[in-house]
Amino acid sequence: MGWIGKLYDTYENCKSEAGVPRTDGKTPLLPIAHSTQNAQIEVVLDDYGNFLRARTLDKGEETTIIPVTEDSASRSSGIAPHPLCDKLQYVAGDFSDYVKKEKGAEFYNRYIDQLEDWCNSEYKNKKVCAVFEYLKKKGLIADLINSKILVSGEDGLIKSDIKFGTVAQPDVFIRFRVESDIDAGGDYETAVWLDNKVYDSYIKYYLSRQKETALCYVRGISIPCSEKHPSKVRSSGDKAKLISANDESGFTFKGRFYDKKQVASVGYETSQKAHNALRWLIDIQGYKFGNPKDGEEVIVAWATGNQKLPQLLEDTDDIFGEDETPLPIVTTQKEYAKKLNKAIAGYEFELDANADVVIMGLNSATTGRLSITYYKELKGPDFLDRLYKWYETCSWRHSYKRIPDGVDEKGKAKYKTKPFVGAPAPREIVRAAFGVERNERLEVDDKLMKSTIERLLPCIADGARMPYDIVKAAVNRASNPVSMSRYNWEKVLSIACALVKKHDRNNEEEWDMALDENQTDRSYLFGRLLAIAQEIEEWAIRNSGEKRDTNAERLMHQFKLHPYKTWSILNDKLRPYISRLGESGRGLVKKISDVNSKISFEDFTTREALKDSYLLGYHCQRQVFIDEMNKRIEENNKKKLENIKEEDL
Repeated sequence: MGWIGKLYDTYENCKSEAGVPRTDGKTPLLPIAHSTQNAQIEVVLDDYGNFLRARTLDKGEETTIIPVTEDSASRSSGIAPHPLCDKLQYVAGDFSDYVKKEKGAEFYNRYIDQLEDWCNSEYKNKKVCAVFEYLKKKGLIADLINSKILVSGEDGLIKSDIKFGTVAQPDVFIRFRVESDIDAGGDYETAVWLDNKVYDSYIKYYLSRQKETALCYVRGISIPCSEKHPSKVRSSGDKAKLISANDESGFTFKGRFYDKKQVASVGYETSQKAHNALRWLIDIQGYKFGNPKDGEEVIVAWATGNQKLPQLLEDTDDIFGEDETPLPIVTTQKEYAKKLNKAIAGYEFELDANADVVIMGLNSATTGRLSITYYKELKGPDFLDRLYKWYETCSWRHSYKRIPDGVDEKGKAKYKTKPFVGAPAPREIVRAAFGVERNERLEVDDKLMKSTIERLLPCIADGARMPYDIVKAAVNRASNPVSMSRYNWEKVLSIACALVKKHDRNNEEEWDMALDENQTDRSYLFGRLLAIAQEIEEWAIRNSGEKRDTNAERLMHQFKLHPYKTWSILNDKLRPYISRLGESGRGLVKKISDVNSKISFEDFTTREALKDSYLLGYHCQRQVFIDEMNKRIEENNKKKLENIKEEDL
């Protein structure tokens, strides 16, 4: 019951947010006894219950907060009316006149009796009473037809083949707006689904109707308890429930308990607040993976006191904020650690020793049952320490993030890559290790994405070891550059380096992101040799205007398995390119000699395959060449600009 208690505490700490509309279009924190529904038609009344007008709702404005009962919130069949806004068959007293449906009148009668009871209670609301006064006249469908919102056929019945989006006319959902003819000031809210007074009216009314009490296992007090708990946890279409005991003929609790109440009892208000808080948190800061039809994986992290948290499953670049003057790209681990410390320190003030942080993973194997796949409670400083360790140990230099860069001549959006240093996002790790290139994108099966992220989550939240099969898969992909586009290979390469660094750090091996010319590790040095060989050939073919893969790229995988044999082949193939470069290539030839001299004869000639760390030496040496080339381009552009200015003068 710990997770319910934490969510209940979160709701209590954030209850000022309940019912407050969000500017980003997402669902607000719902009041208790309320849910959401997508409406198709909005009916406007005056405060005397007279019809004024109606309209169909556009995409993006359908989400409607509605009061619900325990039965209506979990209805799938039978008759269980919502208290105020509902489907046409419930709210229209003339439904049977326009739609042939068995027991059509019974839906309306149950609805109107329930609404009348609310309006006759001491907690009645003026807008709700206006809706009741209108609906008891039994003329809703006639008014909608006259307003040309609904369409009827020659037989007088509304046509079922006409749809509002995917919803047929007889199944449309109706919401209400009540306008007053008295100037009530600028704070008068006409929408019943956004009015806090309507929320409060219904909550007080509904709670007053609950008489039986039982021990709430979460709060430890005797209060009205619930047997039907909310669904729609992950989204408005989610039918899976976290708490359910409706199978009295199966093995849900039979054989262990006589009655489902012996398993656990949770207060109605407790359950409502906990589930509403969870849905709110998922909507505003949760991570969703996979297809909702196949069971969507959700991971959410939050502080129970509503404190701001660093992003849990994003790359490090996202926690540095959106400074107008971002820090330059760092090249050493020391510089990166200093920058990371500064970013994390911004959260330490709020997340003190008393702050509680919860990490929760949810998934469903069936459409009706939702399970907690991961759960962790941490104190604020512990959470930041573990996040810091992940960002620090799994960091590398990347250049795969794309940001908008204007439009081209045809008006199509252009993008440029944004370099950053840090840990890649888990979803990008999965794509790098297991992605298949389709349409120049790395795509991964939904089930594989979900299962792998579940395995990566303990590496972040618990400091667990990086699973080596993921590291190995990424290294093998990075060792085969000709199998994918240059952009995707660069992405896989830098992510693979981050994973190798993380895995080796668990084995107490330290690697720097900058080139370490004093490093004597055999695999690291062979990786440097491969990068130098690639640079020589690239430089030669670039000067001749050719565009093709180099021999170093083609033989990279073989080089990892048989470094001595493959280097001999590469060395022979380099000779014509070295000759073509002449004096300009002398520095690169000298680099080969310098690196060769650091490898002993036994290490050079052994048939042992290279370790994964060869990628680190390869990437670091290659990055030096890229930075040097970019510097030359920048200097040339600067000279051209100076020449243009001199000519203008």
